[in-house]
Amino acid sequence: MIATVQASCRAVAARPVRLAEEFYAQLFEMAPQLRPMFPADMTGQMQSMADALLGSIRVIATTDGVELEAALHRLGAGHRTRYGVEAEHYLYVGHALTRAVREVAGPTYTGSLSSSWIAVYQWIAAHMIAGAEAVDQGEPVEQAPVDRSLPVLPEPREPRERAHAPAPRLQGSLPRHG
Repeated sequence: MIATVQASCRAVAARPVRLAEEFYAQLFEMAPQLRPMFPADMTGQMQSMADALLGSIRVIATTDGVELEAALHRLGAGHRTRYGVEAEHYLYVGHALTRAVREVAGPTYTGSLSSSWIAVYQWIAAHMIAGAEAVDQGEPVEQAPVDRSLPVLPEPREPRERAHAPAPRLQGSLPRHG
């Protein structure tokens, strides 16, 4: 499954800006209430998103996972404390991501590939959510030693200019889209 996702990343990695543009277009179409959580100028955000996603997938099978998990916990904790990201938001992100990958990958995107991307995303999101929950419970977020062979996942920046006020906490379930 991981090898399938990593292989598909070759097509996606060649067009990371396209992936990010498609991802945010899908996300804001499905959940326009999330748009205020992001800066008006999305250039840096798009680059950070593509770097973090592709970097995580590149190393997910080449490490024991402890350092990557710790990095994802820190990233999730930062998203929670700096932006107010809730666990429910990850549902929208997962749907937007699979749709974006489908658009960028084109005809190489299959049902099997979709299932693989969903499983890998769920693993990544689970570790980010765990980091956020640790913060909510007042627990320290894991601080594993840094392995310089792993990509550095971008830490969330302090919010600069946002499009609007912070988004309200989502209620209800994720709408079903094809």
